[in-house]
Amino acid sequence: MELDIIVNKFNNDGYVKIKNFFTKKYINKTKTNLQTYLEKQRVKFKKNSIHFAKKSNKINSVHNLKWSGIKKFQKNTKIIKIVSSLLNDKLSNFGAEVFAKPAFVGMPVPIHQDNYYWNLNNAKGVTVWIALDKSTKKNGALFYYKSSHKFGLLKHENSYTPGSSQKLQNLKILKKYKKITPILNAGDILIHHCLIVHGSKENSSSQDRTGLTIRYKASSSRIVQKAKKKYEKSLREQLRKSS
Repeated sequence: MELDIIVNKFNNDGYVKIKNFFTKKYINKTKTNLQTYLEKQRVKFKKNSIHFAKKSNKINSVHNLKWSGIKKFQKNTKIIKIVSSLLNDKLSNFGAEVFAKPAFVGMPVPIHQDNYYWNLNNAKGVTVWIALDKSTKKNGALFYYKSSHKFGLLKHENSYTPGSSQKLQNLKILKKYKKITPILNAGDILIHHCLIVHGSKENSSSQDRTGLTIRYKASSSRIVQKAKKKYEKSLREQLRKSS
């Protein structure tokens, strides 16, 4: 896909899908290495960084991912070129996560906007979502409300959902936006704006739906400390009530 097409689609829709960004061979090797790391480190993760599927010891998600293999993705020159064009700025790495969503027990992610968590003053941030498995409606694919990033930051409330602490407060506003569920093959990627409204359903299928995410913010972006403190207070409250 040409860069100008990627930029236009991202600006209009709030997200863009790029097929076959990575080879299946590379992705399969990545998934194997990542799973090995997660199993070795699972007891060392902080409580609020790792979440397990309900009634299961299977990892559902890991936040603040420190896996050494993530650096190869963060430094990928093609990704950097694309995201730099999308944000029209130099970039700073802004964390990484894995959403394992295992077969039969993978948990849903409430409808939300990333920047409610991130608190960037100018909303110049993106998530690059790398499919390590085929992702469909049946196994809990990511869905977007097309162009909803243009509305700005919406009100959220506590979700009490492990791995995703906030959810959109009023879903009625979404009636004006078309809900899209991109179907991904292993090696495809999604890049989405930090203000686009999105979420995913549970995985009750027999197929895993693993996604690796890397995040970037513009170098000019600053974290709004007042909003960050409000969010962190809410997060502590939820952790306390769920412990």
